[in-house]
Amino acid sequence: MRSNFMKTILLVILSFLMSMPVAMAANGETGTVKGMQGVSPTKGTIVTVSGTYSPNIGMNAIDRNLNTVWNAGDYKGTIQFVFPEKISLNFIQIAAYSNPKSNNYYTIYGLKNGNWTAITSKVTRYVEATVTITDPIEVTPGVYEGIKIVVDGGYSWAHINELTIGITNTTDNSIKDLKADAGDSQATLSWGAVENAESYTVKFGTESGKHTETATATKDAYGNFVIPGLTNGTKYYFVVSAKVNGVDSEYSNEASATPQGGGGQTDPGQPSGNHAILVVTMTTSLEKEFDLSMKEVNDFIAWYEGKQAGSGSASYAINKHDNHKGPFSNRKDYMLYDRILTFEVSEYSK
Repeated sequence: MRSNFMKTILLVILSFLMSMPVAMAANGETGTVKGMQGVSPTKGTIVTVSGTYSPNIGMNAIDRNLNTVWNAGDYKGTIQFVFPEKISLNFIQIAAYSNPKSNNYYTIYGLKNGNWTAITSKVTRYVEATVTITDPIEVTPGVYEGIKIVVDGGYSWAHINELTIGITNTTDNSIKDLKADAGDSQATLSWGAVENAESYTVKFGTESGKHTETATATKDAYGNFVIPGLTNGTKYYFVVSAKVNGVDSEYSNEASATPQGGGGQTDPGQPSGNHAILVVTMTTSLEKEFDLSMKEVNDFIAWYEGKQAGSGSASYAINKHDNHKGPFSNRKDYMLYDRILTFEVSEYSK
């Protein structure tokens, strides 16, 4: 009797200790699991579980051994992994078995700034009575401090044989030095280049923290990206994120600028060093020629590049100045972005 009582006490203590947070062992370097996508969480990952059916501890879920298992000791359970440093990831993959075979259900949470947020809805995976490598579960791409998995085993105890994660980048690629300079009906943004960035996403709006408009900048536009078509006298707020390996970074610091009018445009009737001939070739092979100030030419180029990057209006009005005839006060030629084949700028000499 006493012997059985002592065994029971030891099992209770062991179960409690196994549910406490533990660090990944020294042999737990990041590695792969045969047949699974992604990699195991990195060395130093802290594992915490809601419960354990001894000896099926939480560490078994990331030991790269499909024959070991974490078992919650119940039909539902939670296991969480806190990484030693932030990780950019876009999916997880789970290996499990179910006795009897049935659907298992998973909800994934990501840890950011100390807060857990759902990064998937409740996901269903069918699990056989033998170890089953389920299809990867896509999560909201981002940089996370950890992940938590709520497991519903259906007709089987909640458990995971092995977990791998899709790491896209282990570096925090967020932009921290965004600057905005105001112009006439536009703002010019600049920020530090992010290594291996594929593109940048610019979001902006007229209220701090509320960025309702979106523009895409190419990977080389970080030093001088123009947002055209803004309202003079209105303050705009901007943030930027970088896309690396298909994953968007956290947004940058918020920068602001208030576009102001330039006091009117000069009529370019007399050629001088601040004027140019703009020749626009349409997709129909028709050429349109305009004698404009360099400011007007640069405004046209800013609109075109902005539209090419995904922002701005579909058309652009070019003032024809002294080219107008008849009783008209002015005439404008509206250029449609998707009808422009190419354009050429010939600047007058000084």
